[in-house]
Amino acid sequence: MKIFRKPVFTGFAPNLTKSDVSIAAAFLFFPWKWPKLKIGKNTVRAEQWLKNYFSTKHCLAFDSGRSALFFILKSLDLKPGDEVLIQAYTCVVVANSIIQAGGKPIYVDVGDNFNIDCVDLEKKITLRTKVLIIQHTFGNPANLNSLLKLAKKYQLTIIEDCAHALGIKCENRWLGTFGDAGFFSFGSDKPISCGRGGGVITNDETIAKKLFEFQSSLPEPNLIKILQHLFSFLVFDNAKPIYNLGVGKWILWFSGKLKLINKIIYPEEKRGQAVGFYPSLLPNCLAAILLNQLSRLEEFNRHRCEISGIYQKQINNQKISLPNPENFAIPWLRYPILVAESTKLLASAKKNGIILGNWYDAPIAPKDADSSVVGYQHRFCPNAERLAKQSVNLPTDISISRSDAIRVAKLLNAF
Repeated sequence: MKIFRKPVFTGFAPNLTKSDVSIAAAFLFFPWKWPKLKIGKNTVRAEQWLKNYFSTKHCLAFDSGRSALFFILKSLDLKPGDEVLIQAYTCVVVANSIIQAGGKPIYVDVGDNFNIDCVDLEKKITLRTKVLIIQHTFGNPANLNSLLKLAKKYQLTIIEDCAHALGIKCENRWLGTFGDAGFFSFGSDKPISCGRGGGVITNDETIAKKLFEFQSSLPEPNLIKILQHLFSFLVFDNAKPIYNLGVGKWILWFSGKLKLINKIIYPEEKRGQAVGFYPSLLPNCLAAILLNQLSRLEEFNRHRCEISGIYQKQINNQKISLPNPENFAIPWLRYPILVAESTKLLASAKKNGIILGNWYDAPIAPKDADSSVVGYQHRFCPNAERLAKQSVNLPTDISISRSDAIRVAKLLNAF
């Protein structure tokens, strides 16, 4: 029976491991660990790990990737009207960070590789343009050669958005080290997940000095939010295996109602507003989980490459467009496909116990975010809007076995 088959998820805490659950449970239920929930040595250890991994001069941790971006932009002393170029086919929190830092987001269309289009980019550069944010969507490296040349030509500061791309190289160099600064997200659906967190790497002394000043003035993390993030590990660990039975759905719904689990994006953020309890320091307890996840980064990325390769070889439905074959060996965070009837495919898969992803379901995602408050106008980036309507993502995380991937491929071939 279908309800007894293993459920397949694209989101829902995809990187969750039993050791993460054990760490979370220890901080929740061992009283001698409670004094170290907020502040401890793990945050500094995580910063040092990333600094060593990328061989950069500086690394700083924050509560999230969006806060990391916000503080990078704040360090640039943007003036009212200063323009920041970002691609459409992105998340509303990126645009929020620009506006909250005093800048004006200018949206650039994307190519079929889901990354910023260099031709459209140059058209949108003005005398007020100060910053270019390069997003490596789903872990697929952007066209760095062309983008770096344009940035140099127009004297733009480069920020690399590596929220999807941790531990990926381009031309034998880590993504995140090409620009003036790079930032990462450690949120629940990212390459490495500690519930919520973010980091910045930079070799720029001026940027680093200001980032350290910002970080040192941040408040301690909110205790309620910490507990929500820790409980999320336990809730998802118990709910996911029995999701198809209906019990797992009830556990997730009930936990959400009781506010036992965290939100990925808050309602205020969808309206372009800041939330009151962030930015903050990265909690020590979540940094402990982050360190545990980082120790398996290479393993996770090898697995993503393997699963992506299965999709590339097994999917043969002519109605479905796959990524460029040259890039299937990268560790796709989510393996992206395009299909005209995306909504129908998502519904069909769900009936078969497979919950596929829909990043991004709007040019400024999520679909229920008010894109007008962040200055996006309909038809401003037509290719991004087309891709948003056709996008479906397939899971590549450590919980997806070879047989799971083949099962997903068979479903797509029969669609």
